[in-house]
Amino acid sequence: MNDKRKGLLIVSVLVILAGLVWISRPMWHWFFMSLYIYPVIWESLVISITIGAISYIVWFSQKEYETWDDFGGAKGRTIGIFLIVLIIVGIILGSFQLMYPQCYLAENLEVSEIAELPDIDPSAIRIMPLAVSQRYAKDALQYPRFKLGTADISFVNKTPCWIYGLIPDGVVNFFVLKDKGAVYVEMTTSEKNTKIIEQDMEIGEGMGISDWYKWKLYKEKYWVYYEDPYFVSTENKLHIAVPIISYKYHWKFPTFYTVPKWTGTALIDSEGKVEFLTPEEAKKHPVLRDQKLYPERLTRYYVNSFRYTHGIKSKLFYHTNQLEIADVPGQQNEQPFLVVTKEGMKWFIACEPYGEAHGIFKVFLIDARTGEIQFNEQPKAEALIGPVKACDYVRKENPIVDWSRMTPVEPIPVIIQGKLYWQIKVIPNDASGIAYTAMVDSQTADVVELKTDKEIKRFIKGEYAVKPEIPAEIAKNITAIVIIREDDREIQRIELFQNQSVVVIPQIAS
Repeated sequence: MNDKRKGLLIVSVLVILAGLVWISRPMWHWFFMSLYIYPVIWESLVISITIGAISYIVWFSQKEYETWDDFGGAKGRTIGIFLIVLIIVGIILGSFQLMYPQCYLAENLEVSEIAELPDIDPSAIRIMPLAVSQRYAKDALQYPRFKLGTADISFVNKTPCWIYGLIPDGVVNFFVLKDKGAVYVEMTTSEKNTKIIEQDMEIGEGMGISDWYKWKLYKEKYWVYYEDPYFVSTENKLHIAVPIISYKYHWKFPTFYTVPKWTGTALIDSEGKVEFLTPEEAKKHPVLRDQKLYPERLTRYYVNSFRYTHGIKSKLFYHTNQLEIADVPGQQNEQPFLVVTKEGMKWFIACEPYGEAHGIFKVFLIDARTGEIQFNEQPKAEALIGPVKACDYVRKENPIVDWSRMTPVEPIPVIIQGKLYWQIKVIPNDASGIAYTAMVDSQTADVVELKTDKEIKRFIKGEYAVKPEIPAEIAKNITAIVIIREDDREIQRIELFQNQSVVVIPQIAS
């Protein structure tokens, strides 16, 4: 074969391969997107190849290395130099590329300080934890060829719910079946309140290959990342909402780096039609009117960036006013927690000081629809406990519980009349239900155990009071105990009859 035909054959093969890669580009998104958002990959290769080529030219020009086949000469040294430079440059630039984006965000994010945390909305209280909702959803599943998809939060008639897609189960079903619909588990109760909405989805989660929702999205919008999808129900019609994150290039010696940003939402209907919405369009869209929009993982990434407020040196060595997200070890569901307040739905992230301290340092609230970031810095003199120690106080308060079989989960922040509590659910390890809910006062560490939804809601509204402990010699002379609010309105009356108490709660105007 002459050189002309050989060259033509190589070009033809490359064109065919390029065509195949283009057609199947959603499959290679992870690779090309990694090259795009991690410049260290191609920067290291370019620098290593350049230095290797220069080394080869220098050594090969010497008389003792006259042929490329002399592996111990120019070839061997060139390969060695290439690998050494690749590793060293990769480590150095990779370290900068991990820190620079968060440094940039710490300097440029718009953040406003608030004097008080907003009170929780008593009409949308989070009671059902993720683990229990998953168990309830599985127990209600009656479709032998389907399983639960990724858990997320969606609102149905302004009520928060855990939602799971019904996706094909098994290799064969992955290719031949469509998503069947979604399972909703109401979040505002500890009881099993599950609803299944059946609707075949043309594209969705857990379907293969071209029916996979990301295949469709990557075909139309490639150089972005898509966060986990969640179902939205409107008049029993299902849509899938997918937050979109894009990246912008920046330069700071000695490397390029990329900074993530929320750039909208992809909305998919049951017929497979896709709408790419900007943040402003998403806020106004009727399907997404009452839904969260701002990406959960991006929220956590942004708050983590404030570790670099005083620069890289402080983050690595001095830790000046450095924060850490206060995660409780071993939790299935970590911060941020979506909390509905009287000022709207917020991503709530509690942060503790760097090191072994577990008190509350700063509390960040990120608007779940706009992404506006606020924070409240707690005075050190308040000595408020964080979610990690709150779980410990729950265990301490009830030592008769077998904690090898029970677990405190999801320390949700609850603000009542400006006071911060940690609402912690105690559940069996098999997540078969909720044993009780504990409210931990962040200031005093007092623990109130609540058994029913009614008690939880009364506590949130400020209508619940713990029966006082009164010594017997004093109690015999008391006929009633009245608990009033600061505005002199009666909340609770405890009538005492021969060491027995009857709690009477009057109707209180809102």
